[in-house]
Parts: sequence; structure tokens; C-alpha cells
Amino acid sequence: MNLAKRLLKAGALSPEQLGQALHSQKKFRGFLGDHLIALNLMEPEALVPFTPSYPPVPQTFEDMGLPENFLAQLLLKHAYFTYSFSARDMSEALKIPEHLVEKLIAYLQQQKYVDVSPRDILHPSPGHLAAELRYILSGPGKNNAGELLEFNSYVGPAPVALEDYWDWVEAQTVQQVEISAEQLWKAFKDYVVPESLFNELRPAIASGRSIFLFGPSGNGKTALARCIGEVFGDPVYIPYALYVQGQIMRIFDEFVHEPAAPAPEAPKYDTRWVWCRRPMIIGGGEMTDAALEPKYNPISKYYEAPHQVQANNGIFIIDDFGRQKISPQQLLNRWMFPLESRQDFCSLHTGQQFAVPFDQLIIFCTNLDPYALADEAFLRRIRHKVYIGDVSEAQYLEIFRRACIQYNLNFDLSMVKEMVQRYYGESSRPFRACQPRDLIENLIDRARSLGQPPQLTSQGLDQACQSYFIKSQGILDYDRVADR
Repeated sequence: MNLAKRLLKAGALSPEQLGQALHSQKKFRGFLGDHLIALNLMEPEALVPFTPSYPPVPQTFEDMGLPENFLAQLLLKHAYFTYSFSARDMSEALKIPEHLVEKLIAYLQQQKYVDVSPRDILHPSPGHLAAELRYILSGPGKNNAGELLEFNSYVGPAPVALEDYWDWVEAQTVQQVEISAEQLWKAFKDYVVPESLFNELRPAIASGRSIFLFGPSGNGKTALARCIGEVFGDPVYIPYALYVQGQIMRIFDEFVHEPAAPAPEAPKYDTRWVWCRRPMIIGGGEMTDAALEPKYNPISKYYEAPHQVQANNGIFIIDDFGRQKISPQQLLNRWMFPLESRQDFCSLHTGQQFAVPFDQLIIFCTNLDPYALADEAFLRRIRHKVYIGDVSEAQYLEIFRRACIQYNLNFDLSMVKEMVQRYYGESSRPFRACQPRDLIENLIDRARSLGQPPQLTSQGLDQACQSYFIKSQGILDYDRVADR
């Protein structure tokens, strides 16, 4: 049950007052509780009992916001894959309280789909209480479960209602996370970040909106974007799945969502939600337009959430923007409205549409010309544009020193400066942040191929540079350049 329904049920607001707050929320987006306070409809103290810091454990089916028949069918599908089960087993599988599971079992018994299982005294099931009732599917129950699995094969935790999902995404919005300078410097500690760049990035991150990182390739745009993702240390609640217009859309993905350890004093919460680090989704060159829509599996007959929904309350990095399988124009047209309104519209294969929150810090990284990728109308919706240029010689030498430490090589400043003069000074080659690491790895590769321990030597650096750099126009032999 979402906040609006809880307030009405408790009589804390009249329908007219709630309508006023909902109108403000629709216009400006954000958490409903914030609008109630801003409009002086409720005092913060009066709102506290209705806005816990965790999803409360549902006590009734009404609290869950799901049809009882749907939950009974989900229980049948779970039971189809086990010989016998108890109410406690199904409570753990469905992630709902045991007393609600008992009501579902009683209903299924009335329908003749579930029978009490005879107790096996000689072979008791491990981990179960001696007095615990166990159940099995009857013949009609198995037939019904089989038909349900053909219609929809989702067998997992009970989903959450879409309206509850909206409440929690807006309550956990990434826009209200406060990041200190110390936290940000700590996230960037492994990289050479000049203070001027740091001062540009900090307000962009604090906005929680969108950032456009652009500039020559090889200067750390992707690395910086990942660091920004790591700086958000506060976990959020992410649901296993959503219930949308009779369909199921799975959100939690163990490959992109990282569960966080709950605090020892953490209260009991609705376990249909997973306590996770803020997600960080990266869409590279493989991203297509299909990745931005709910993915319907015609065999399993349920949906996988699109990237932007999986990234809600977190960070969505569009790496190498302009090189995806979806064209920049398609992507920009698709997100023109969501970037402005903070909500997106998804479609089901039935043609029905529904609105979902669009709450993530989106970071576009590209080495292409921004004006060749997007028009002014889109660029103005990206609030912060940060140019990541070539590094200075001093920064390059510091990066080289750190790379030597990382690969356990002795750093010789004079030797590296000699290499810089030969391969950068004479050809006016720009300093790129990735080059020290790449050159050292080339040097290590050559040493490994010769069966020798890697060492930083003038000859080794020279060979690494000659295999790494492409000669500039007009230079046929770097040895002659050095001789001059």
C-alpha cells in the first residue's frame, strides 16, 4: 500500500488535500511526503509514522497491493517443483509473512488443489519442525499449476505493486544524496585528477541529474564515470519484480545489483525488496533500442526490466556515446521527455503503456563532437557538460610513476623524461592519460615473451613506444628524429 492510500485509510488527509499534493507531485515530481510538507498540509512530525525508512512488512493482502488470486497461483507454481512444502517454506520462497501464506493454503485446500501430506516418520525432512504441517499438490492442483506455468513461468518472490515502487524510488532519489569533498577525493584517489576538474565534477554529481563527459579518447572519461558510481555508498531497496497490469517484470538482477549487508540493528522489512548498493549500469557499444524497453520472453512469458529501470536510484553510464547499435538520434529522442520529467513510459506486448520512475544519474561519455551527436534542444537537458582534455606533462609523469608502482617496476624519472622528449616533444604528440599504463603493459608483454623479468629500461621503453605509437605524418624513422 503506497503512502497516499495509507494516509487516506488513516484519515490523516482528506481526498481534496491529497489531490492537491498529488497535483504538485505530478507537476514537479519528487516524493509525495515532501510536497505535503511544502504545501503545509502536514507537519513533518505527523508524517513520520507513515514514512518509515524501510518497506514495512505487509500484514494484509491489501498492504501488498496484489490480488489474492494471483498470489495463490504463484504459490501453486512454486509447489509444482517440490514434493511437499510447509507454510514456512512458502513464506521463504514468496518473501511474504507466514500468516498470509497460511490463508493462501487454506484457500487452495478449499479449491481441492492442496492436500495435507502424510508425515514420513522414517525419513523426516531435515530442518523442519516435527509438528509442522506439510502439504502436497493434489491431481487437479498439479494440472492447474502446469497450465499456469504455460501461461506464465515466473517462479520467484512475490512482486511489488507499481504504485509502491514509485513511492520508494522517489523516497530514495539519487538527487538528494549528499556527497562530501572528502568522499569524492577518496573515490578519485587512484587517479590524477586536477583540482579544476574536481571542482567541475562535484556540482555535477551533486545534481543527481545528467553529466556529459567529452574530450579526446584515452583520458579517463570511463574511469572517472565509474569512480562517480562508486562514490554513492548509501544502499537502497530494490524489488525482485514488479506487478504491472497483470504482468510481471523482473527488476533485481544478481549481475548488476549488489546486495548490501544489513546493519545489526536493522528492523524487519518487506523481503520482497533487496537491500542493495545503488546500482551502476553501463551501456556500451552493444546497447540497442530493445535494451530501453521491457524485454518480453515469449517462452517464459514475463518481462525483464529495461536498463534505465534497473538503474533507478543509481547511475547509468552510456559509454562511447555515439557508437551504440542504437543511433544517437534514436536514443536522444527516446529520452528527451524522461530527462525533463523524471518519468518514462514503457509498453507491454499487449500494447498497454505504464509510467515508471526515471531516477538515475546518467553519465554520457564520448570522444565525438557533441554537436555532431545532439542538437541544442537535447544538450540543454543535460545540465552539466565537462570537458576531459589531454593531461599536462607533469600529470603524465605522475601517472607513469603510479603505473610503475602498480606493476612493481622501479620508476626512473630521467629515463621517462628522455622517452617523453623523443616520442612526444619531437612529434608534438599530446599526452594521454592511458598511455603510461599501455606502454608499461607493452613492456611487460615483451619481457614475458622473452622469458625475462620485466624491468624499466631505455631499450624496453623504446621498443614499447615503437610498437605502440603510429608514426606521425612526415616522420619515417624515430631514430633519425632522436639523432637530430
